[in-house]
Amino acid sequence: MDSRLENDLSTSTADAELDTDLDLLGAVLDDTLAEQEGQSRLALVERVRSMARALRAGQLDGGRDAFATFIAGLDTGSLELLARACTHRFHLANVAEEQQRVRRLRARDRPGTPPQDATLLAACLELARSGFGPVEAQALVTRLFVMPVLTAHPTEARRRSMLDHIADASAALDRVDDTRLGLHERTAGERALREAVLAMWTTAESRTVHPSPADEIRAGLHVFERTLLEVTPQVVRALEEALATAWPDARFDVGPFIRWGTWIGGDRDGNPNVTAEVTRLALERHRALVHERYLADVQSLGRELSVSATRVGAGNRHAELELSLEEERTRLPEVAARARKRSDVEPWREKLWYMRARLQAAGGRGDAAYPDARSYLDDLLLLERTLGACGLQRLAHGRLRDARRRVEVFGFHLASLDLRQHSAVHEQAVAELLARGGVIGYASLPEAERVPLLGGLLDRADIRVPRDRSDLSRATRELLTTLDVVGRARRDMGPEACERYIISFTSSVSDVLEVLFLVRAAHLAPDELRPVPLLEQLEDLENAGQLVGEMLQVAAIRSALGGQLEVMVGYSDSGKQAGYVASQTALQHAQVALARVARDELMELTVFHGRGGAIGRGGGPANRAIRAQPPQAVRGRLRVTEQGETISARYGRREIAQRDLEQMIHAVLVAGIAERAPWPEDVAQRRRRILDRAATAARTEYDALLADRDRLARYAIAATPIQEVAELPLASRPASRRPGLKFEELRAIPWVFSWTQSRHALPGWFGLGRALDEIFATDGVLVARSLYDEWPFFRALVDNARMALARGDIEVAAHYARLADADAATVFAQIRAEHTRTEAALRRLLDDGARPLEQPTTLDRSVTRRNPDLDVLSHVQIELLRRVRAATAERENLRGILFVTINGIAAGLQTAG
Repeated sequence: MDSRLENDLSTSTADAELDTDLDLLGAVLDDTLAEQEGQSRLALVERVRSMARALRAGQLDGGRDAFATFIAGLDTGSLELLARACTHRFHLANVAEEQQRVRRLRARDRPGTPPQDATLLAACLELARSGFGPVEAQALVTRLFVMPVLTAHPTEARRRSMLDHIADASAALDRVDDTRLGLHERTAGERALREAVLAMWTTAESRTVHPSPADEIRAGLHVFERTLLEVTPQVVRALEEALATAWPDARFDVGPFIRWGTWIGGDRDGNPNVTAEVTRLALERHRALVHERYLADVQSLGRELSVSATRVGAGNRHAELELSLEEERTRLPEVAARARKRSDVEPWREKLWYMRARLQAAGGRGDAAYPDARSYLDDLLLLERTLGACGLQRLAHGRLRDARRRVEVFGFHLASLDLRQHSAVHEQAVAELLARGGVIGYASLPEAERVPLLGGLLDRADIRVPRDRSDLSRATRELLTTLDVVGRARRDMGPEACERYIISFTSSVSDVLEVLFLVRAAHLAPDELRPVPLLEQLEDLENAGQLVGEMLQVAAIRSALGGQLEVMVGYSDSGKQAGYVASQTALQHAQVALARVARDELMELTVFHGRGGAIGRGGGPANRAIRAQPPQAVRGRLRVTEQGETISARYGRREIAQRDLEQMIHAVLVAGIAERAPWPEDVAQRRRRILDRAATAARTEYDALLADRDRLARYAIAATPIQEVAELPLASRPASRRPGLKFEELRAIPWVFSWTQSRHALPGWFGLGRALDEIFATDGVLVARSLYDEWPFFRALVDNARMALARGDIEVAAHYARLADADAATVFAQIRAEHTRTEAALRRLLDDGARPLEQPTTLDRSVTRRNPDLDVLSHVQIELLRRVRAATAERENLRGILFVTINGIAAGLQTAG
């Protein structure tokens, strides 16, 4: 069968299955709405949705203006009804699309199915085909390090309760969809689905107060409990099996290459609500959750490992286990008495009795408790070895090995908590501490004097900071107390509990030295916390190589790094500052420069990507994004943030979590192929010249948009819900670093979020049309097409912008523009002009006859299905913005409904800030 026809048939079948689920979920929602609100209210919803479908089909008299006029004439209660109905429809549509993805993943896992793209097996086979032998593959696996870092988010729009109900609906649909179940079970699944939808409908979408950091910690831990503790060992197992398939005659040592990090409870940049007490709470809850899981593991293994010594033969094949049991009986005589009664001839089960008792005693003192995760891991390894020695490899390599892998990854710390703070805060604290010691005026010193001053102090064995902090400012005491908390956690839970200190807005060597000084001032060892500079301004990205090169010449910094150079690159602020194309170009060049410095200085580089869910913040498919990075900057190592609004989508279900993790690791592995066979230097230089010219042209266009910043700010405040986002209870972190909504002060994340809400989607594409036109004019269309075909970075640059354009809608944005005054509204003319240019340039680049731009993708089909309901929500939101700003008596009620539309549009576009 022709492969294109086969793909068409597969797509058609998948769409039919998805349509069936969407029809079922829509019918359940309509039934619920009719029951709770009445048939007349359901009729209103259906009438408006029908008008929206006619609008999209070009069949509505009067077009979008007539639709907007109709919405504007509705009363507040009707606006609320429409907002809630469409928002819930999107939550359920996301459940259906998630179920369709799970359905496909399960089909691909059936026996006899060929290896799929972007799996670990596909990566290993690709490495083998490219000439990697077992030795080279082992070297790559040995240095492999992938750490997703979960973060809270200032634009996460959904309540925890709503997420729980959506998860219940997802589980119920899975039961309905499971053809292996009998009619009774599937009927019970539909009943559970109706219960979940009713719970959703009767739950208030909007929070009455901002979530606290404790709420965010709880939400972050939920994803570990729900999927990550289970999925992570499966991913390690998948790599073991993939290596064995690709190189069947070789044996590989696969370590815990995947780790987990978090900022939740440690990110205090711009968030005064994250205190030392919050950090302590986060670390304690990490430990409690992982211990709870280990107790469950031991309980499960106790049921499984009922192996009798009389059934495995005589001899000394498990003498090591017997010796361990004698030690445990001496250490825990009370447990021994109970264990011997229950499992006298079941030595592995007896050992697990002691392991459970030692886990239960964790946090206490004395021999009873495991002193650290390594001790617990040693016991699991003992069970594995002795079972294997007795010929019980299947038992040794099943649940037991997964439990062992879990401990290797999660230790007693669960996830490594990063601290993050703005560099300006450190400067103030250091100035205060130095003044206390007689060094006055640090803040006014030039960089040339700061570096030797701090470097000299750090060279001392004791920097002589008194332990009495009573005379310090509250901010400095709080900072040092946080470091105290971290020091205790590292001692109690292991050093992995907190390893890094992220320095926001790093621009100089002294920014790094200040953190090292504060670590020493809190009486931590010099190398206890690794400083990680965060480069987020355009000028800092452009200066990345020089800055890091200068850092590594300072003995105190080099010593603290211990051969590990980690640098974080931020996408949000540079995108807001310079625009999409110039920002992405600067990030690419910065990584090349960092890789060069790391190579010259013999440091192992890890680039930490501060990506978000939105395209304007480095979003897009993770596999494509990683493969677009310079391979010399990857070298088997990656850290990347997982922002609040993407965590539940990516890690909410086990099958999807495993697939997404495999896709991420696949990209890191296959980057080794490109690193081994780099492009010739002349080709690389030519590409860089083309890209730089294009980025300069795009920056010119973006600068023209920013030429009158006051006007742009007035337009953004009027034509997007950015001001309302700043006021709504979305997260614990304020939307602005300081009060007010000036362009310079507003955080980049709400900036992107608000443009996405209003369907401008500007941060994800603006300037690309000008950039492509520059390449066409200077180098020709064929050169541009060859860049797209052959250079992963350029392809990702274009494809991510296409995704942003697909999620945007310039005609809807034009109606948001009407909220602005005549002067501010002139900004929209610039946006529309570049939008027209960008769409034309994309058609010219991609429509070469062989691959017409109009060919629909999965995203295109999804957006097409969703656009009518998005139109309803967008026009309801526009009308609500108009009414809220008129300061009517029901302003608070209107703001609550506005929150629902923000929630719904984020769900409908499946992206936020």
